[in-house]
Amino acid sequence: MSVRMFIKDHYVILWPPRLRWRLWFVITSSLALAFVWIITLSTLYRSFVTDGTDLEALQDEFQVGFGTAHDVRNEMYFTGGTLSLTSNGGQTTKPQTHPQPIVYDPYPAYNSQGWNRTWRGSFRPYFPVATFGSYDAMDLDGQVCVDRFARYGAYGYGENETEEVPGFKKPSQVAWNTLQWGVLQQKCLEKNWDRYSESLEKNYLNAYPLAIPEARPPWRRTEAGSLLRPFPRSAVLVRIWHDMNWTENDKHYLRSLIMELSLGSGAEYEVFLMVHVKDPSLPIYSDSSTVEKIKATFIPAEFRDIVILFNNKLLEAWYPNIEEHEPVYQHFQPVQYFSQMYPEFDYVWQLEMDSRNTGHVYHFFDKAVEFAKRQPRKYLWERNAYFYTPEAHGTWDEFTNMVGNTMTGRQSVWGPLPADEVEPVGPRPPVETPDLDDYEWGVGEEAEFITFLPIFDPKGTLWTFPDKIWNFQQGLDTPRRAAVITMSRSSRRLLTLMHEAQSRSGLGLVSEMTAASWCLHHGLKAVHVPHPIYLDGKWTGRELVDRFNPGEPEKINGGNDSIWNWNHLLDHIIYRSSYMFTTYTAEDLFRRWLGFKSDDGGGGKAVIAHT
Repeated sequence: MSVRMFIKDHYVILWPPRLRWRLWFVITSSLALAFVWIITLSTLYRSFVTDGTDLEALQDEFQVGFGTAHDVRNEMYFTGGTLSLTSNGGQTTKPQTHPQPIVYDPYPAYNSQGWNRTWRGSFRPYFPVATFGSYDAMDLDGQVCVDRFARYGAYGYGENETEEVPGFKKPSQVAWNTLQWGVLQQKCLEKNWDRYSESLEKNYLNAYPLAIPEARPPWRRTEAGSLLRPFPRSAVLVRIWHDMNWTENDKHYLRSLIMELSLGSGAEYEVFLMVHVKDPSLPIYSDSSTVEKIKATFIPAEFRDIVILFNNKLLEAWYPNIEEHEPVYQHFQPVQYFSQMYPEFDYVWQLEMDSRNTGHVYHFFDKAVEFAKRQPRKYLWERNAYFYTPEAHGTWDEFTNMVGNTMTGRQSVWGPLPADEVEPVGPRPPVETPDLDDYEWGVGEEAEFITFLPIFDPKGTLWTFPDKIWNFQQGLDTPRRAAVITMSRSSRRLLTLMHEAQSRSGLGLVSEMTAASWCLHHGLKAVHVPHPIYLDGKWTGRELVDRFNPGEPEKINGGNDSIWNWNHLLDHIIYRSSYMFTTYTAEDLFRRWLGFKSDDGGGGKAVIAHT
């Protein structure tokens, strides 16, 4: 039954004809009177704003209609009213910005207590999630998305754009070539000097690399009776070759590191360019004009005062008892050298210029450090060897319990596992066996070594460098561990131990075994941080968990079926991950994110990708 028939059959027919006409007269008269009042009030309202301001004058000034409809058809009319939705604090001024982008989330609170009381089953999103690692485990914010303008706009990206980009307001033009990032970092440190335990009297880069002085002990400020601890400082070394072809994105990235890690934190970090000079004949340690020429020729002006030059001749002079000094074999030697020259830094991060983090770097580093600090030492070396796979392993706590259960009755690394030549300096376990510890030892302890891929036992594997060992008496029986990709954080203590063993005794291991093995020998805390790693493929975590974690519980990935074997059987999976020593997916994702075509032709702008 329609509404009209309902009214006719149930209301109108009940009234006598005479009363019906009277009712019609009253209704129509009332509507006519209301219409007159609406017209009158509208005219008054359009003449004056509630505070008495002349609205027509405002419209003439701003050329914009009042309200979201934009009843004046100017250039803003065709934006559909979106510009008037911008928060202007209630003022009648012309909006100057596009509404800020936010994540639109219209979905109900799936899997909440209220939802579960009504609906059966569990909600499982079919949006790509990290195959390995976890935002939740790291307490990393996975709810923030940024585009390339939001991420790098403050650092020069888009400043030469001729087309308007919705939602992006160009920052003021910066004369980047006039900046001196080293000076800015020093001024930031001076303003925050009371937070740290270090001397501000530094030779820094004006003396190096023209000389190699004796390593100096750090100066410590002490305050009698003070219970407040000085905040630890970290250096960030970005490794490049001296003749690297700089792209605009390289500059954006390096600026973001300096701003977010150093200037934004009050000098908790300091960023350096660790520049490897390929030509060993260049006198970079005896001729200042050569140093300045290299910088002027190859390094953008804004970064020249954060440069530290080194070459293989320097490494040969410092570590003469080890025959190899190429980066592929001894990537930590320059880091050890740096730590000796700058002992005021408690920790040193090593990054490579061909890596990118599209999120906020300070947040990522901070969460990585906190995750490592939370880890108990019980079965830590065994957990470190896994690719943590949330779909198969569950939460991090469930994964920790699983590893513990599988280790029942098995031999675990508990305290130092030294080589014959090593006298351990790390702490001794508080109890004789891990069975007697309730996951307490090590909680709250800073990690001496933090890395972002599993730490495994390379003995018995077909990995590339399992047997690259120098001058250890035990030879191939030397206890050791490997951590692929040397982007990591190392403590000053760890780097000093590595430096002393190599310079005095000639003890050496290949790059990716060095830091992890010295932690193993000395009983220092080393942690693999399971950051989110994505795969470009249709494999599920349950399909991959066994392939990526083969072996006995005490030696995951430590046998002839290791994922790290150099037999290329799983390259079609490994090379499609977002973080790996070689990967196509990471580059494709980043290029497309920047709006360029990828190597396979996908992506947006049909331009050459100088990224």
